Amino acid sequence: MKSFYSLKQAQTFRYLLVLSMIFLGLTVQAQDKTISGVVKDQSGIPLPGVNIKIKSTTTGTITNFDGEFTLAGVSSDNTILFSFMGYEAQEVVVGTNQNFDIVLEESTELLSEIVVVGYGTQKKENLTGAVGVVTPDKDIGNQAITNTETLLQGRIAGVQLTQSGGKPGAGAEITIRGNGTLNNSSPLVLIDGIPGSMQDILPSDIESVSVLKDAASASIYGTRAANGVILVTTKKGGKNEKIKLSYNGYAGVQKATVLPDFLDSWDYMTLKNEASVNAGRSPIYTDEEIAIAKAGTDPYKYGNTDWADETFKDGAFFQNHQVSLTQKVGKTQYLASLGYLDQNGIMYGTSAERLNYRINLKSELGKGFTFGTNFFGAVKTAEESGDTDDQGVMRLIANSSPLVPVFNPDGSWGSASGNPYEINTKNPVFYATEASRKTTKSNKNTINPYLEFNPVQGLTFRTNFSYSYTQAFNKTHKYTFQLTDSDGNDSDVGRQQNSLQDISNTYETVQWENTVNYEKKLNRHSINLLAGTTMNTYKHKWMKAKVTDLPSNDLTEIGSGSNPTVDGTFNESRLMSVFGRVQYSYDDRYLIEANLRTDGSSKFPSNNRYAIFPALSAGWIFSNEAFLESENFLSFGKIRANWGQLGNDKIGYYPYSQSYTPTDGYPFDGSQIYSGGLAVIDLANPDIKWETTTSYGIGADLGFWDDKLTVTADYFVKDTDDILLKLPIPGATGITSPAYQNAGRVKNTGWELAVNHYNTIGNTGIEYNIGFNVTHIDNEIISMQGETQYPNNRQVNMEGSPIGSFYGYNNTGIYRTEEDLESYPYIDGQTPQLGDLIYEDINGDGVIDDKDRTIIGNPNPEYTYGINLGIAYKGFDLKVFLQGVQNVDIYSSSTGNHSGAGNNLMNWTTDWMDRWTPENPNATKPRLGNVNNEEISSFWVEDASYLRLKNIEVGYTFSQNVCKKLKVQNFRIFANSTNPITWTQLEHWDPERYASQSRNEAYPQTTTLTFGTNITF
Repeated sequence: MKSFYSLKQAQTFRYLLVLSMIFLGLTVQAQDKTISGVVKDQSGIPLPGVNIKIKSTTTGTITNFDGEFTLAGVSSDNTILFSFMGYEAQEVVVGTNQNFDIVLEESTELLSEIVVVGYGTQKKENLTGAVGVVTPDKDIGNQAITNTETLLQGRIAGVQLTQSGGKPGAGAEITIRGNGTLNNSSPLVLIDGIPGSMQDILPSDIESVSVLKDAASASIYGTRAANGVILVTTKKGGKNEKIKLSYNGYAGVQKATVLPDFLDSWDYMTLKNEASVNAGRSPIYTDEEIAIAKAGTDPYKYGNTDWADETFKDGAFFQNHQVSLTQKVGKTQYLASLGYLDQNGIMYGTSAERLNYRINLKSELGKGFTFGTNFFGAVKTAEESGDTDDQGVMRLIANSSPLVPVFNPDGSWGSASGNPYEINTKNPVFYATEASRKTTKSNKNTINPYLEFNPVQGLTFRTNFSYSYTQAFNKTHKYTFQLTDSDGNDSDVGRQQNSLQDISNTYETVQWENTVNYEKKLNRHSINLLAGTTMNTYKHKWMKAKVTDLPSNDLTEIGSGSNPTVDGTFNESRLMSVFGRVQYSYDDRYLIEANLRTDGSSKFPSNNRYAIFPALSAGWIFSNEAFLESENFLSFGKIRANWGQLGNDKIGYYPYSQSYTPTDGYPFDGSQIYSGGLAVIDLANPDIKWETTTSYGIGADLGFWDDKLTVTADYFVKDTDDILLKLPIPGATGITSPAYQNAGRVKNTGWELAVNHYNTIGNTGIEYNIGFNVTHIDNEIISMQGETQYPNNRQVNMEGSPIGSFYGYNNTGIYRTEEDLESYPYIDGQTPQLGDLIYEDINGDGVIDDKDRTIIGNPNPEYTYGINLGIAYKGFDLKVFLQGVQNVDIYSSSTGNHSGAGNNLMNWTTDWMDRWTPENPNATKPRLGNVNNEEISSFWVEDASYLRLKNIEVGYTFSQNVCKKLKVQNFRIFANSTNPITWTQLEHWDPERYASQSRNEAYPQTTTLTFGTNITF
């Protein structure tokens, strides 16, 4: 029995040993399993740097540059976690698979995005201020942009951008939450923390643009932030050792969105005769001359020239190319980019070139130190006509007779017709191309080294220095010339004295900032502390030299001329600041932020040099409350409120310091003494202080269905007090320019709404997005100490009205009957006639005079909005963006739109064929020839509301199979059009223009068609 038992025991042991060995073998085999694969996005593009780890362990790896990975030590029952910023995390059970093709979907949790704010970043869900964000690669695509500022147009609620026109190199006006001052209202623009201009940076270099719209978000920048802050963050260096080379380029053609449709020459002659007779003069043209023009039998003396069509061209070519290189070498990351823009203007004789370059470098030095530097710049050249005064090319287009040909029979420039009245046509094509030349060149360079130190987790010291130097040169050369008529006789148009003018500008900006930041999370409490100092120095030197009577038009140097005149100035300002911020959150539900900044500016006297700008904001993320945990449709909900104050010092230099101007003589005891001396012309005020903007508001951020639908709503008040104004003083003082006084107050009240929806259609692979934003603003001048300012003869700044309101008579109709002549008063001392304009008698005294002038229009839009649509399917994508304004007025007079009162060569647009005559008493336009019909009145005010298809783009991204065959990482082609369609009531002019452009003389906006590609090697 014992031996039998021992035998059985031994057998059992052997069996157990064998089973154990088998089990251990299997276990070892399972633990030694290695998996591999590739991770891509939904477009099939490999994703480098994706984090891959075995769930509940620290074992993991990341994908390489081609999105490939290998992970050892994996068992079949392990779960692998794939995660990457901006994409939904994905979990996969290993099972029997050894090779994986993983596709990550873009995250729809928009409210969890990281947003750049002042001196740092925050989760969007934790923001307590009003911040708008644009990510060019994601939100805009490949829109043909020649001015990077236009990235913001219609994209962010509360931000209004107006382009000055389509001239190459032209800029734009940007206002954030309305115009809050009667002085400079432009926002502060910081590129990686450095003051600059968006025009000096490539769109493809931009990672994101954050717009700080209220005091809660912008007060950390103090006096420079009264008009809002735009933070531009550029792309950084590569994260992989493999070099990544990217090319983005497009080429296309441009034309004007709209050009004025002027009268044919025979209609022009008819209306000129009519206006002349109505004004008590003789007819200008005979019936025979009109018949010759209409028949076209003598095109050189009685032609039919469309000057708008001749001066502008369709198909003006432009091209844009950008190459970037990124890589990580050891512990150093770098990005280098180079961009080139070449743009021919739609107006003959206009063009621009721009070369941008950038190097971003970041290196880990060890022991918590990180060093980096950004070096970037732009070289620009632009050309146009040098005759940009009151007889500029845009004005000449309407002021030149259509009877005159562009060229005479011998090829010389046309200047006169067969009628003596046309002897002084200036020929806009000649003035645009050969009468003069203006060349503008600039070279801007900025270097920005910085050093960070992280001694312990959560604590960061940073010192940041920047130096920017810009040199700009402007040369205007006006040539001697003499134009002739078709018979070779001299016309009245010529320039006997040529001239050459050189203007030089140099700008230097120095900024040095030091910050310390500490963040800590303890249980449910999170705190972030920031403190810092900043120093800014700005210098501007301007010099001008002019000579005349150069021996030849071919000479281009100042030393070649005679009668030299010189002028120049130098200005310098400094700003010293100390600032701090505290951010606190409890349990991701209750948020509080406080900011405080003290600024000292050399632009103010010592007794008022320093000011303190505080801000306080709070938020409640109510969706994180326990009572909403079971709600599935509401994924995020937050209410926020803010209050703060900001300053504004954009008032020029030294307005508190008295200046003296040299003079050749002065009156004394009834006679003139001709002896040199100094005189006070610009009066100073030693007691001026800061303009102060108080901003407050409430807002809400909502997300529904996993943030597939997001809503952001804000109500705000922006109240600016102590606005610096130059109020009138008695003329007996002899002072031509009164001193600044803190005498004004302007208030903006408004609301914003932004709604965005992103989703996919089932399992079809179709992705789409729909979004819109709308802003409503009421602008009002609250106080000007009872005074009134007139920026020009059409606009006014006065209490109770919006800034720059149009001011004149209120037109109520046209005198059409004898009863009208007896019922309505007329201009004082004048006798009305049928066909004249009727003006409202505001004060009821029976006479129309200056006391009857009133507000007749508002150049500030009541509503601005943008709409974006997008759809993508299997490599194809379509993006559509619309932008518009509503309830905005323009003053549209003079150029092509006039009543013919002046005895000049100005043509009319075609709608003036419907003017009042005895045979057409119900016309929409008044009779011609009466100067009183040219009075500043509401008749000339037009509704400039518009909806514009701002951009449409269709593209195709090739599959990875195609890319591998082509040996590229990514390959995309696209076609793009900007401004192809505009819906507006205006017929002859583009509705988008500055409020001050009231003569229909803005360089036209352009519509473009481009084709391009994006390639990554």
